[in-house]
Amino acid sequence: MSSFSGLATTGDSDASPDGTASQFLLLRGLEPGVNEELLAKGVSKLYKTQASTPADGHAAKKTKIASTSNDASLGAKEGSLRRVLLIRDRHSNDSWRFGFAEFNTVEDAQAAMAKYNAFDKFTISSKPVLASYIHAGVFVPVLKPLGNDLSKFTFSPLTNPAVKLMYWDEAAYANELVTRAPDQPSAAKIKESENSKRAAAAANEGLVGTAKDGESRVKKRKLEKDTKVVAPHLQFWSNRHAELHQIPPKDPVAVPSDSPQTKANEEREQASKTPPSQSFADLERKCCLLCSRQFKTEAEVNKHERMSQLHRDNMKNEELVAKALTKLNKSKGAGTDNSAYRDRAKERRQAFNQPKQPAAQHNRPKAPGADSPPAKEADTAPAPSKGAALLGKMGWTAGEGLGAQGTGRTEAIATELYQQGVGLGAQGGKIGDAIEEAQRQTNGRYSDFLTKTKDKAKERFESLG
Repeated sequence: MSSFSGLATTGDSDASPDGTASQFLLLRGLEPGVNEELLAKGVSKLYKTQASTPADGHAAKKTKIASTSNDASLGAKEGSLRRVLLIRDRHSNDSWRFGFAEFNTVEDAQAAMAKYNAFDKFTISSKPVLASYIHAGVFVPVLKPLGNDLSKFTFSPLTNPAVKLMYWDEAAYANELVTRAPDQPSAAKIKESENSKRAAAAANEGLVGTAKDGESRVKKRKLEKDTKVVAPHLQFWSNRHAELHQIPPKDPVAVPSDSPQTKANEEREQASKTPPSQSFADLERKCCLLCSRQFKTEAEVNKHERMSQLHRDNMKNEELVAKALTKLNKSKGAGTDNSAYRDRAKERRQAFNQPKQPAAQHNRPKAPGADSPPAKEADTAPAPSKGAALLGKMGWTAGEGLGAQGTGRTEAIATELYQQGVGLGAQGGKIGDAIEEAQRQTNGRYSDFLTKTKDKAKERFESLG
């Protein structure tokens, strides 16, 4: 269990609930000994299988057996894995047995997931591993400057080093291993791009005739450059960083306007700007009754209602909305009822038509000496006992008889101790009676009484013969 969130450290809460594609893949169920290098090596199995032309048939047979995918066209491009992030504990530095893999584009991540689904069993270090996309709240931006002791727990997006991100659970951090550095344009490519720009400008001015081959090459280079898609949540936090620090935002990456990703982003931004029509937040318990999610602050509850995709999907479910409204009404009613004390004993007395105190207590005669001064009562009152205290709580006073009408016994049951070796009911059997009998039949010495009693017993035994 995480000491910060109280949730199980399995990574299940980081998976995308609706399966929205992302540049990041979540890998769960790793072995405790899997480090960043082994994780990157295992993710490389999701690359597209390279076709080889071996010299002899033996090598071809060996390559065919080593292939674990039924379709060689499935998988991400070779080298499209940019880095891996293994989640470790901040205090012990132990692995939480799950991590993330970041690819160049969303298309590469989708191709890797297609290859994963084609596997019968995907393993890393000989153990089956689950792979899925992540949701937008896994990595959060660091808006305040951190010290040197906390800065090591952050990392930056590969497209914007000025932004600092960290894992949402503050009990852990994402340990980064870059497997492929961002491509740096070479001098030849820069010169070629400049020449192409000049050629395009000359063609637009009518100085040079446009050739189909040249035009196709320019379009191809633009397509390869502009189709690189940044993860939606990283682009979102990059824009927020630029807005907070008053930095002019970079030109957004060219994405087709009719793509489903663009439409989803527009819907998400529009929903975040417009407040929800009906609030299902219980601010006292800091939870959303519609999604059954608990939060730490009221601000997080309000943010969840404005920006969560899960909340918007649940709003469309009439059954969940009806249940949430019932819970909301109950919580409001419980808050008003709990404000006043409810006397349940009074309700029972009214239901069964009973007085506040038993009627017999009012009709009882006063105890003798009730009007006497308190000092005399204190002198004649017996020493309090446990039983007298219990009876007093039930309305009994000293000198009265037991029972509802006060007609029971007034004295306590006396305890008697019998002499050892004397039968029950025998004359002088009790210790007090034996002492009195000895004083009557002797001169007051108890030893003489015992001697006389023994002699009589001996005579009875001899007479029986």
